[in-house]
Amino acid sequence: RGEAHVRSFAEWRLLARLRELGLPVPRPCAARYRRHGACYSADLLTVRMPDIEPLSSRIARATDPALWRTVGRGLRRFHDAGVYHADLNAYNVQLDAEGGIVLLDFDRGEIRTPGAWQHANLARLERSLYKLKGLDPALEFTRADWASLLAAYEGR
Repeated sequence: RGEAHVRSFAEWRLLARLRELGLPVPRPCAARYRRHGACYSADLLTVRMPDIEPLSSRIARATDPALWRTVGRGLRRFHDAGVYHADLNAYNVQLDAEGGIVLLDFDRGEIRTPGAWQHANLARLERSLYKLKGLDPALEFTRADWASLLAAYEGR
């Protein structure tokens, strides 16, 4: 469908726009695609962000309500800007050294008009967290943690 529709270029443009909006995402530095007959392969290179850790790793040790409030407030910032993340999960939500969140992997992401997709996006993250908890019951994640995240997301 043409170069304008290559997914690595679309993700590049989205990341650049999100950075313009002041949202915590990696800075894109290179994108390419290569044709292979009727198909193509594509790559996106971003600047490595030091001292970030996936939420999936953080919940492997003790957490507190402040963590969940941080995640809830951070996700709200993205959603208020209309940012749809197609694969919002506990691996793509990262925590930085300053106590904020960073989102990774915006393949198929976009900026949308606010709507029902926002709660569906949160539900995707919730499923991811419960899936991890099912794989390792020792993980620190409870219904109260999710309630803390939602309360912060809703500004309570």
